[in-house]
Amino acid sequence: MRTLLNDIVHCPHARFCLQNPGVENPCREIVDSQANLVDSYGLPTLETYQVPEPWSGQIGQAPLLFFSSNPSISSIEVYPDGSWSDNDMDDYFNYRFGGGRKDWIVNGTKSLLTDGTYSRPVRFWIEVRQRAVELFGRDVTPGSDYALTEIVRCKSRDEIGVKQAQGQCVETYLLRTLEVARAKVVVVLGARARQAIQSKFNIPAKSSISEAIKIGECERIFAFLPHPNARGYRSFSKCLQDSELEQLRTFLQ
Repeated sequence: MRTLLNDIVHCPHARFCLQNPGVENPCREIVDSQANLVDSYGLPTLETYQVPEPWSGQIGQAPLLFFSSNPSISSIEVYPDGSWSDNDMDDYFNYRFGGGRKDWIVNGTKSLLTDGTYSRPVRFWIEVRQRAVELFGRDVTPGSDYALTEIVRCKSRDEIGVKQAQGQCVETYLLRTLEVARAKVVVVLGARARQAIQSKFNIPAKSSISEAIKIGECERIFAFLPHPNARGYRSFSKCLQDSELEQLRTFLQ
């Protein structure tokens, strides 16, 4: 698992784009988008680039995993860049929700900022926690009850560059990530992540949940929900049939 984490944070595709400005690559747009950060200096470099996000939480233990499109980016959040050591990045991503050398995120919803304070509750993280509570039927511990990851690992605002990078990123990291994950239930959030997962595992497009699929050493069930920022219904109870929700809860035990 440590090998995969290091492979993602030092992604050769992102590294190629950073070392070869202007050269065509599917990840070009998403990598160059970090130049739009308020505190950036021209194009990002290996040292200043906010590294691709492998996952957040103890993915090797959490029984529930959420997949979305790609991580959003902020210039004021404490987040690893290329100057961080591998040990510090390992601590950050595996213990982002608790148990690390710093409280990177508190209450599963507020991130540590560069001035030492914490952000307002992040709507995405609030919604994810609510979905986990709904599925477990109890309060949850972010990071150990559930972890989060994405289809495309590089950070950007408003999914800039995700469409172009998706194929390359999925091919490089999706299956390897699922193979190290313990999750028996994988909740896929939003249309872009849905398309990628359904295409990769030949799941019918209109499915709300999949059949059990063996990936690595575990059988998994995929469940599909709207993105947490989408308008309208987003909960399991509103988007799934009662029998489907009960199947997920049973499989999760």
